[in-house]
Amino acid sequence: MIRLGILSGKKSTRAAVRHPAFVPGLLVARIKEDVVANVPDVRRIAATAARAIHLPEAIEKPLQSLQAKKLIQEVVPVFAEGGARRPSPARFSALAFARSVRESENEDLRGINILRLPRKADLAKIEKQLSGVRGLEYVHRVPARWLAHSRPAASSADPLVNRQWGLRAIRWFDIIPLPDASMVKTAVLDTGIDATHPDLKGRIKAYHHEGTSAKDIVGHGTHVAGIIAADFNNRIGIAGICAPELHIWKIFGDTPADDGEYYVDEIFYQRALNDVRNAGVRVINLSIGGTERSRTEELLFRRLIQSGAVVVAAMGNEFEEGNPVEYPGAYPGVVAVGAVDEASRRAPFSNTGRHIGISAPGVNILSTLPMKTSRARRKVDTKYNAWSGTSMAAPHVAAAAALVIAQHPDWTPRQVANRLKATATKVPEMGRKKKTTQHGTGLLNLKDGLS
Repeated sequence: MIRLGILSGKKSTRAAVRHPAFVPGLLVARIKEDVVANVPDVRRIAATAARAIHLPEAIEKPLQSLQAKKLIQEVVPVFAEGGARRPSPARFSALAFARSVRESENEDLRGINILRLPRKADLAKIEKQLSGVRGLEYVHRVPARWLAHSRPAASSADPLVNRQWGLRAIRWFDIIPLPDASMVKTAVLDTGIDATHPDLKGRIKAYHHEGTSAKDIVGHGTHVAGIIAADFNNRIGIAGICAPELHIWKIFGDTPADDGEYYVDEIFYQRALNDVRNAGVRVINLSIGGTERSRTEELLFRRLIQSGAVVVAAMGNEFEEGNPVEYPGAYPGVVAVGAVDEASRRAPFSNTGRHIGISAPGVNILSTLPMKTSRARRKVDTKYNAWSGTSMAAPHVAAAAALVIAQHPDWTPRQVANRLKATATKVPEMGRKKKTTQHGTGLLNLKDGLS
């Protein structure tokens, strides 16, 4: 989620936000295919008759027990075709589970459902109760995912390319001409985008925001997208690193949680990860993080990488709060990115760990913001401003990956990632080591990566 408490390592007067490990009121449950074998075809069942349809007793009994206590409110078959339709009330759970198997858009995602429960329900207890139920492959709580950036206390942005120190740090100005990345499908899964921004007009191939508004309330997605793809030929504002075929998926809702923070909407998120793969996207930027693993999320990332997509994710901004391992950055095959400041030192907030791949500029990064204010942003956070976080570092690497793919379209995700890592600049904090838990293999170096 949004970090308001840290900028360049200095804490503001506001207390640091403590994020929940899991999303209140949600469980992921994957049902085995044979469990729904005898459930009639959903399309041939009248609503009045649907209530009489049940699953086998071994699974039906514990579900009915929870429904009787009003602990299961809805069942959402996430990957069922037409999955954006209204979720099934708990009394129709058998039909929802059947849909999740029979109408799955992809065979390897059959049976995955989201169970919606009261926000104050004891999810750990219910997870334990359902984990031993025959017929369920797995049940787990939904890990919280938040934005990996810090908001500035106060500043005004100067929208000039010569203020973009990050471009100079990664040797962007040394590349003439830039490889043509216009055919490289690059996705940003974030808070949305302001498609009216003059530096982003004409840069967006597709914007998916089904189930929520087109507005970028937080501004984070617009900022990330600008780092990657702001127009560098329009003589205004800033310059993005490249000009890929940009696809945007909004995976956040428009309303903050009870603590005032914005968190990933799990249903939007899971569907977006599947849609990205089906769309043939080659590079994905995820400037989000959270401290818990998810079997469904890990499956989706494994599928993405196997399909040929380079997945780039932020390391996280919680170094001063225990330096936890964060996901999706820590999943196998994901390129995890740490942040450095203008002196090429690790940003004080940037998490460290053995899974870090590479570092990139992440302190006071000037980029685009929505043109109008919102309840989540002040007037200073419009049009352009400098934000900090591993959220800002990750899109530098995602854009670099798109440029490498433009040169080598047949390369695998591992080959692309290895190229960027092998050509990274060793920074002073690394000493003579080839890789460290602070910087990975070093600071992104576009000049050498594309030579």
